[in-house]
Amino acid sequence: MNQKQLEELMKMNENNQTLEATFFETQKGLSILARQGKYLFDECVSNGFNEQQALQFTIGVFTGSSK
Repeated sequence: MNQKQLEELMKMNENNQTLEATFFETQKGLSILARQGKYLFDECVSNGFNEQQALQFTIGVFTGSSK
């Protein structure tokens, strides 16, 4: 393997590590959002919203929609 091939391989390895870290951070962030969404939905239901209202409100909070 020549020097240029080795450098390209090392660069590709570094890029793969960056992609993997980004993937796991994204996955962790989505997991937190899902837990927060469930918590908000459950709180709405426990405070008198029916399930449809709670779902609409929760989706509205996460999408920024006021409908």
